[in-house]
Amino acid sequence: MSLQMRVVHFCMGLVPPLLQSETATEQMALHAPQPAPMPARMRRRFTATCDKGITRVFPKRGLRSGGVLIYLHGGAYAYPMVAGQWGIVEGLIDRTGLPVIIPDYPLAPAHTATEAFDFVQPIIDEAQAEFGRVIIFGDSAGGGLALSLAMQRRDAGARQVDGLVLYAPWVDVTMTNPAIEDVQRRDRVLRVPGLAWAGRAWAGDLDPADWRVSPLYGDPAGLPPMRIFQGDADIVGPDVIEFARKAARAGVDVRLRVEPDGFHVYVLGVPIIPEAEAALDHSARFISGILTQA
Repeated sequence: MSLQMRVVHFCMGLVPPLLQSETATEQMALHAPQPAPMPARMRRRFTATCDKGITRVFPKRGLRSGGVLIYLHGGAYAYPMVAGQWGIVEGLIDRTGLPVIIPDYPLAPAHTATEAFDFVQPIIDEAQAEFGRVIIFGDSAGGGLALSLAMQRRDAGARQVDGLVLYAPWVDVTMTNPAIEDVQRRDRVLRVPGLAWAGRAWAGDLDPADWRVSPLYGDPAGLPPMRIFQGDADIVGPDVIEFARKAARAGVDVRLRVEPDGFHVYVLGVPIIPEAEAALDHSARFISGILTQA
């Protein structure tokens, strides 16, 4: 564990944890701001267009053909994209040369999971038709959504995405894994009550344990290759580890990196945290490998 990781994680403990209660989470969702626009630092090197809730980001130099990335942001399915998440987008474009499509998918509590499915699936179809290979990357809730969409595409017989890159994916919104209790003492970011409320709001008429909402309970067989990056000081970690093992047993090409003392979505620490930079480096090599396959 790097000094930078240790310092950032310590500082996170100086403020109240996110989603600490049902009430706090509901208020956060009800008063959520607009999605953060592309930072000024990126405008010199990237172009971004937004239309009908879909942002497309292209590098001004070094654009690579043959594929596209789709980014599904985290935020407990209740909060829009924030400024820090642009660092992941920037880092992967710089490392791969690929454009990124960012769907501003519907969020709870005003909307539910099925509405988000209906919004994002056509975007994937259109991206495949326009760019060819499609790799989805997502953090936290966005990672859970990516898995759900891939499972649904498999079951529908639709063309599958070519790969998944997942940063601390939220694979079980019920938050009932007994192992969470042991991790909670070291997690300075998240709390179970708020996450469980957000999961129920997102599920809507679905059972929170429905695999479309909690992919941990689904069948991972036939999913595309995936790479998962997880911190061990993160309460979603026990479920992520369980999912990765389940996917491996089902024959999925899955590799999981568990970072010692890594906080929730520690990749957000780019470029300060070396482990976050390394995660993006590994992600880019995986993505480039997909693009060079025959």
